[in-house]
Parts: sequence; C-alpha cells; structure tokens
Amino acid sequence: MIGKYIFLFLIIFNINSRFEAQKEVELTPYQERLIQLKDFRKNCRMALRPFRYDGSLTTHFTYKEFDYSKEVEIATIQNENYRLSFNSMGISDEPISIKIYDKPKKFINRVLLYETTNVASNEFTTETKEMIEKLKKAKSEELAKKVDISESEKLYQQKIIENIRLKKLFINYIIPYSERGYKIDEEGNESRVLTKGSIILAVGYNNL
Repeated sequence: MIGKYIFLFLIIFNINSRFEAQKEVELTPYQERLIQLKDFRKNCRMALRPFRYDGSLTTHFTYKEFDYSKEVEIATIQNENYRLSFNSMGISDEPISIKIYDKPKKFINRVLLYETTNVASNEFTTETKEMIEKLKKAKSEELAKKVDISESEKLYQQKIIENIRLKKLFINYIIPYSERGYKIDEEGNESRVLTKGSIILAVGYNNL
C-alpha cells in the first residue's frame, strides 16, 4: 500500500515539475506578437457594435527604403451601411496612411472616398454612408462637365447617380520610407534588420 502511495506521489510530482518548467519557458518575440494580434483583433471586432460583424483582415507589411502601398479589397452588400473598424496597435514604427477608393489602383478615374494619415498605435472607425455621398458628388461633378450629351440623358444619368451603391471597397495602406537598419552579431557579421508592422480591419453592417 505504501509503495502505491509513493508511486502516485512521484507521478504527481513529475506532472507538477513539467508544468512549472513549461511556465518558465520564455515566449519568442514572434509568439508574443501573435498573442498581441489576437487581442487587437478582438478589440477591433468589438468596435463594430452595434453593427453586425461580417469579417476581418490582418495586413502585414515591412518597411522599405521607399514609399509603397498595399491594396486590399472587401465586398459590401448593396443598400447596407457598413462600418469599418481599424486597429493599428501593431504599428509601433513610422505611421502609415490609409486611402479608400471605389475602384482598384489600375483605374485612373477612381474616386477617393476616405483618407487619413498618422495611423499608428490607435483605433478608429468610419462608415460607408459618408463614402457614398462623396462618390455621388464626384460622379455628379463629372456628369456636369459633359457637353456631348442631351439634357434628357443627363437627367437619366443623374437618377442613376442618386441610387448608386458601393459593391466593393479598395483599401490602400501607404507605407512610408524607412532607413535601412543593421545589426552586428558576436562574430562581427552584419545583417539587415527588417522593421515590420500590422494593421487589422474588421467590417460590419447595419442589419436593420
């Protein structure tokens, strides 16, 4: 009987020792970043309330020695007002800018619907209701400049503009230039340091 208790004690002791050892293991910077991003995504989604959650997208980027942009596309349901929730807590270096268009970058005549700068370590939201009004205004101004169509055709196109809807949004993240960094190891070897960032976008719609 005593031997049985000693055996059980050794098993429990061994399990506890492994558990304590696991707790003492330090997380890598990459693991810590994944945990942080999980929390950021949760906060980003909560900021949509009371809008109904529709999806989210995390965009990772690396700073380079020149300005460049990354474009992401989201689809929207017609006749619904959408809320876009941005979480840039994953950006600790140079702030980025955000521009939202009605068409992808290959179209010269696309309309700028929303723009903001100094995006870093913050959270904010915007809605498509204001974007649609900007799109209507831009299309109306474009129509007013046309001189090769009749008044009846203008009236017809103006009615189309008044009922215009956004089927897709094209979000452009503009990443600024950053100086190239280097580090030297114990053996004197030089290597480049890559500076990275992440921004989270959650999307929801007003389901009324």
